[in-house]
Amino acid sequence: MSSKISLCLMLGVLLTAGSAAAEPRPLTLWIHPYLPATELITRFTPLAEYLSQELEREIEVRVQQNYQSHIDLVGRDLADIAYLGPASYVQITDQYGAKPLLAKLEVDRSAYFHGMVVVRHDSPLRELAGLQGKSFAFGDPNSTMSHIVPRAMLKRAGITLEHLARYDFLGSHHDVALAVLGGYFEAGAVKQEVFAMYQKRGLRMLAESPPIANHLLLTRADLPPELIARIREALLAINQLPGKEELLTAIEDATGMLPVNDQEYDELRRMMDLQS
Repeated sequence: MSSKISLCLMLGVLLTAGSAAAEPRPLTLWIHPYLPATELITRFTPLAEYLSQELEREIEVRVQQNYQSHIDLVGRDLADIAYLGPASYVQITDQYGAKPLLAKLEVDRSAYFHGMVVVRHDSPLRELAGLQGKSFAFGDPNSTMSHIVPRAMLKRAGITLEHLARYDFLGSHHDVALAVLGGYFEAGAVKQEVFAMYQKRGLRMLAESPPIANHLLLTRADLPPELIARIREALLAINQLPGKEELLTAIEDATGMLPVNDQEYDELRRMMDLQS
C-alpha cells in the first residue's frame, strides 16, 4: 500500500514539474526612459495587462536606464516587445538591421507628431537664425524631438553647434523645459506634449518641426511569427475597444494604434543624415 502511495506521489510531483516547465516565461515590454521609470511603469501597466489577457501570457513592463542602453537591448533582440521613439528606431535599423514592426501610435488623431524649439515668453528671440551666440538645452542625445530633429532644424537655419555660445544634454524633455523657464538656457528643444504642459508656465514656441511619424512598437526578430501576429492583432484591436482611452491616454496622449511600415521614417533618416 505504501509503495502505491509513494508511486502516486512521485507521479504527482513529476506531473506538477512538467506543467511548470511547460509554462511560458513572461514576455518583456521595454520602454525608453523619456520620463521617470516609476511614471512609465504606471503609464504602460494597463497596456501590459491588456496584452497579457489577450495573449494569455504575463507581460512585464521594464524601463532602461538611458536611450543608448535601450537601443542596444532592442538591437540585440533582448526585448520581446519594445516601445521607442522614431530616432531610436532609425538607429536600431541602421546598426542591427530590420525588426518586425507591430504598430505605431496615433496621437490627437494624427499619425505624426512635432517637436518645438522653445524660449521663455519674455525672450526677444523670434526665429531660429537668432540663436547664433545663444545657449541651447537638448534632452538625450538619442531623443528624436529633444536632439535629433531640432539639431537638424538649427542646421537648416544656418546654426551648427559651433555657432552656439554653449549647449548641454539635460536628459529629459521636462528638464529642458524647466531649464529654459529658469533662465539657465536661452532656448531648448522638447516634444509637443511637454511644450503643452509648460506653455502656461511661461514657455513660448520659437519654431515647430516638420511632421515625423509617431512612436512605435516592435518586437525581436527571433520571436515566433505566430506570436508576432497575435501581438500585432491585439494592439490594432485596441481601436475597437469601448474603454480604449484607459489603455492609451497615459501613453503620449495616444488616441489609437495604427499599422506601421519602415518607409514612414525616411524623412527622419534624411534629417539624421544632416548630422553625419
